[in-house]
Amino acid sequence: MLYPQQNNYRTVFDLSGFWKIKADPQNLGHDEKWYSSNLEGDTHTIAIPGSWNEQLEEQGLKNYVGKAWHETTFRIPQAIQKDHKIWLRIGAADHKAEVWLNGENVGSHFGGYMPFGVDLTESLNKSGEVNHLVVCVDSSLSMHSLPQGVDPESDLYNTKNYDRRHLFPATRFDFFPYGGLTRSVNIIAVQENHITDIDVNASLDGSIEVQVSATSDSLKKQIRILDEEGREVGKSESSSSENFELKIDKVNPWSPSSPYLYTAQVSLLNGDTIVDQYEEEFGIREIHIKGGKIYLNNEELFLSGFGKHEEYPIIGRGQFRPGYIRDHELMRWIGANSYRTSHYPYDEEMMRLGDRLGFLIIDEVPAVSLGFWSNDFEDLNPLLVNHKKAIKELIDRDKNHPSVISWSITNEPNLWAEEFYQNEASEKYFREIYDFTKSLDSTRPVMSISMAAFKEDDVVNDSCDIIGMNRYYGWYTKPVDLDQAATDLGRELEATFKKHGKPIMITEFGADTVEGLHATTAQMFTEEFQTAFIFKYLEVMEKYDFVFGAHVWNFADFLTPQHFRRVVLNKKGVFTRDRLPKSVAFKLREHWNKFEKIHPTHRPESPKEGFLVKDIH
Repeated sequence: MLYPQQNNYRTVFDLSGFWKIKADPQNLGHDEKWYSSNLEGDTHTIAIPGSWNEQLEEQGLKNYVGKAWHETTFRIPQAIQKDHKIWLRIGAADHKAEVWLNGENVGSHFGGYMPFGVDLTESLNKSGEVNHLVVCVDSSLSMHSLPQGVDPESDLYNTKNYDRRHLFPATRFDFFPYGGLTRSVNIIAVQENHITDIDVNASLDGSIEVQVSATSDSLKKQIRILDEEGREVGKSESSSSENFELKIDKVNPWSPSSPYLYTAQVSLLNGDTIVDQYEEEFGIREIHIKGGKIYLNNEELFLSGFGKHEEYPIIGRGQFRPGYIRDHELMRWIGANSYRTSHYPYDEEMMRLGDRLGFLIIDEVPAVSLGFWSNDFEDLNPLLVNHKKAIKELIDRDKNHPSVISWSITNEPNLWAEEFYQNEASEKYFREIYDFTKSLDSTRPVMSISMAAFKEDDVVNDSCDIIGMNRYYGWYTKPVDLDQAATDLGRELEATFKKHGKPIMITEFGADTVEGLHATTAQMFTEEFQTAFIFKYLEVMEKYDFVFGAHVWNFADFLTPQHFRRVVLNKKGVFTRDRLPKSVAFKLREHWNKFEKIHPTHRPESPKEGFLVKDIH
């Protein structure tokens, strides 16, 4: 569903604000028809968008996983209702949502992190009367969902090994299981006939292909290409076709140093009258692989940056625009040119910021710590269906963003060391996911990310264009011995490239670090050890031409489920959870801003000169 845009033909109402919420741990809401009237009883006020966990911690919802009913009211002006389709667009509901309007079920969606739309037209109260909106959000997961959940009844989770790995709340992943309406909620009014989708593909030679979908095949469409000053640089003839080919002269390529954005202005016409219009920004850039290297606009690419989490104090995984700006500014300051949306799609506003500020993004579906319960491929089909659904929704949403340079289709499969892996079923599973992704978008490379168990032999390395490796030699294995970590990492990098011949990126490496903890000798959790760990890894990987990037884990400390090896937070951040730098941040800044493998055009604009820490001597 297109990103909300208000213009002469479209109207957007923002439903952000204070809603009512009622948790439903006993699953009574459906039977008692909580959707039919105002929520009563044990209700609370919650800010939307936002996760319920930290906002309502003192109300018992900090660790709550399950159903929670959200309620608000709104009015639509009578003039808007006339001859318009009225849609509800929810930016994300983690992880399942059912929607009622005025007591009538109007739609549902399965899968967190992604936007979805519900047609409200027939269920609206007319004449501008109050409308009663209820959304039941369920944050529980299963072995068939992405991400997967923990089933306490399953044999997989009733072993002695699992007892030591158990997290509270129980998860298969090392980040907090937030729930709620975590991104913007809007009412969108469009004409009866309207544009439903736009796909833009542009080449450095100025060739532009635009594919337009609309509710009517008979109405004509017209495309205008505008530059950043709003000047027309290309135009199509009006046509009822879905596909348009245009050409512009004197291309301004999009790059991190010059994130130039064009606009495809798409109009839907009834005769000579415009009935709908949408403006889609895009950049002209090309990415390709050759000889074990990856190139952006024909210049060899090296990625500096981080794995991140979309997570902040109090708001949890809720939409937080000031936080988005702050994170990008800190990455600009430190010399990063990229990040990965680990381990799920981020708010689409992050992608739009990446476009404007010149950051390169590896866009990841929530296939984190993926586990298989059978060596029969057919048994895996329910998970495969949801995996493909997540990939399609992600590509449908983010396909036009020049900042998005790769699709990441899985992160650390078999982290839990299930029995059924590294076999024909898992090999076929990942090949199907790879082929499906390439069928939807052949212009971007596909990344698969492995953990260390099977090293260069991991079956997931066969189903990708570029290999991501998460490695923690010297932390989780043979702790403190960084010389041995360097040996192990170097050996594996060489063996992996020799076997697969694909570009490789270290997508995670880092050490938990308590800010302010220091030592003169190698001591885990100190700021000195974090610095030594990160720079030992950089020393190894940067000498190989086939290694095209290094993403430190993590950009900032983040909340996790409770566990004996986590003290509230995963502390691997280069910045604290509230975005204050640890000492390694200054060393990384000095290194990355001078690192010769990063092409000048692949660096976002540096911060302005002023009274900065670097000015103090």
